[in-house]
Amino acid sequence: MMRNYLSKIGTAAGIITIIVSLMGCAHNRALNKLEKLTLDDNEYDHNHSKSKVICCIESIDYERKHEEIINIIFNSGNLDLIDEFVEYFPGDYRNYIIRGDAYLKNAMVQQMIGIFMKSSAAASVNTAKESYMKALELNNRDIYALGVLSFMYGEDNEYDKAKELLHRGIEIAPNNPLLYLALGEMYDRKEEYNTAIDYYKRVLEFTEEEVKKDFEHMNQYYHTLVDYFPNSLEEAKGEAEKILNKLKIKQDDMDISLN
Repeated sequence: MMRNYLSKIGTAAGIITIIVSLMGCAHNRALNKLEKLTLDDNEYDHNHSKSKVICCIESIDYERKHEEIINIIFNSGNLDLIDEFVEYFPGDYRNYIIRGDAYLKNAMVQQMIGIFMKSSAAASVNTAKESYMKALELNNRDIYALGVLSFMYGEDNEYDKAKELLHRGIEIAPNNPLLYLALGEMYDRKEEYNTAIDYYKRVLEFTEEEVKKDFEHMNQYYHTLVDYFPNSLEEAKGEAEKILNKLKIKQDDMDISLN
């Protein structure tokens, strides 16, 4: 009897394994289909309220496959598609971060092209800013959104707004070196070099063990789509050391001019 019971358990386990395997294959097929659809210029069916891409995403385990879905959509470079993705999944703060990253990357490319793209780049920057702000409405403790938004305020010389966001970030993640790096850069721009130096030196004082918990959040997959910010303590320290050397030269020049 025990043998029959164990046999039934083994059979049930085997069936479950097969079902799980088949589900995995189905999701992989759907992801492959999604990738092909994002490359198809004719994927939009104007007779329907949503694109074939969104219909395809709805057939996938959204939460479990979010990383794969995002990589495919982001790498397509299709801003209209990213907008539609956010529209159909509006409650997920990660999607607004991804939208912000996509528009910020687009703005950087346009700025590289030249002066004729200035107005278009400015519009992309504004959309990126709105996206990060919406992400913070949904999750006001997201360090990445706080950091990037503060960077954007700093670019616009809105230093008080930048400082407020960065200090909010430090309250949440006091051992995140990127926040101190950003504060150093902000005070550097304001020509408050002594304060800037203090923040850069703080970055150099961190150990890997100290930053592990607070820095981990910055390395989640939906935070690494734009390869612009340092993604390790080593990189952050290298950036701080490079800027500190430049600041020492600035200070020496100021001392000479005062004398």
